[in-house]
Amino acid sequence: MINDEPKKNRYKPYAIILSLTIIVYGLIYLFSADFYLTASNPYNSYSRQAAAWLSGRLDLGENVPWLELAVFEGKYYVSFPPFPSIIMLPFVLVFGINTPDNFIAFIVSLCSLVYAYKLGFKILGNKNYAILMSLFLVLGTNYLHISLWGSVWYIAQNMAFLFTLMAFYFSVTDNSRHSYIALLAICAAMGCRPFNALYLPVVLFLLFIREKEKFLISAKRLLLYSLPAVALGSFFMWLNYARFGNIFEFGHNYLPEFVNDPHGQFFAGRIIDNLGRMFFNLNITEFPMFHGFAFWLASPIVVSYFVCLALYIIKIISKRSSIAEQNSLDAVECDKNNSLIFGLLILSILHIIAFSFHRTLGGHQFGSRYTVDTLPAFYLGMLFMLKNLNPDNKIYLNIAPMLFGMVLNFIGTVQFMVYYYS
Repeated sequence: MINDEPKKNRYKPYAIILSLTIIVYGLIYLFSADFYLTASNPYNSYSRQAAAWLSGRLDLGENVPWLELAVFEGKYYVSFPPFPSIIMLPFVLVFGINTPDNFIAFIVSLCSLVYAYKLGFKILGNKNYAILMSLFLVLGTNYLHISLWGSVWYIAQNMAFLFTLMAFYFSVTDNSRHSYIALLAICAAMGCRPFNALYLPVVLFLLFIREKEKFLISAKRLLLYSLPAVALGSFFMWLNYARFGNIFEFGHNYLPEFVNDPHGQFFAGRIIDNLGRMFFNLNITEFPMFHGFAFWLASPIVVSYFVCLALYIIKIISKRSSIAEQNSLDAVECDKNNSLIFGLLILSILHIIAFSFHRTLGGHQFGSRYTVDTLPAFYLGMLFMLKNLNPDNKIYLNIAPMLFGMVLNFIGTVQFMVYYYS
């Protein structure tokens, strides 16, 4: 019994977070009409694409009117980044195009929760803190809304969310060989949501810190570690070129809605209106809702993040003189933390600005769907700030915004799923 105690303690946090999350997910299924774990998903673009690959073709061979398909030279292609179809390949071999997409989304969500906890525990070193923060990220934000539906729009975001968390986690472990996984994971995230490429510099920065070698030596090692990611990225580029004659074109620009729009998919003239919606639209009752509402309201972890940021900046200012008197190693460590924290902030803001060029901001949704992609970066930055702030019991003040976010997104998600599955 004594030998078993450490193992029990090790897995207890996972039992807690998974149990609580499954209860919340179960209640969503309970109240969401015919939406459930094994419900059929007609928006199965990735499974159809995987089936086409297995049959030896890159196009779908036919138009499926209810899907967003790119039309290029008279052929119909899936218009979204392709990595989720790689995941679907073994499922298509078993189930055909009727893959259990909602179940796959459920498993991906639980994996996101696990890696959110692992990342939190690695940085904060406190199991209770990591439990709270991982539940906040997964259940108390707009991620809850996108986490269970296996539709083409949502499952790609869900996978990108997981792979970005994995990339961050495997960048901060003590094992340098985890760099292979970190770089492959961020490449996979980019193959689900291309704008997640903004966080590649964060992963590289963390990997360089872990190497603790001179720049050239670390760079050579990272080139070796990047080989699996380069192979995956090369497949993405080949696929784009084979279909559309452009290594950077995955098909969205050939959707009829963007072809027929004089401004195309991205247009600078949309920035002001879209940023206004993402920051200042407080209308949470409109339904059905297009373009979404304020992202910080849908994901209150962002509010907690900026509270931490204010406290962190105050601490930096108050400690500046004392840091100058400390040894150079302390000063270097402080500079690394500041570079990471403020770098993540800048990249997250750039990510949101990039979304503001878009025509639809994600179409029909609850909350602010696109901005869910930024949450792993806000989460990582918040963890590093909390580590330096030593919050003690004050960290539990996050329970209030977490519960607000969970209730808000629970109600909105149920209403949304009833709309699609009644």
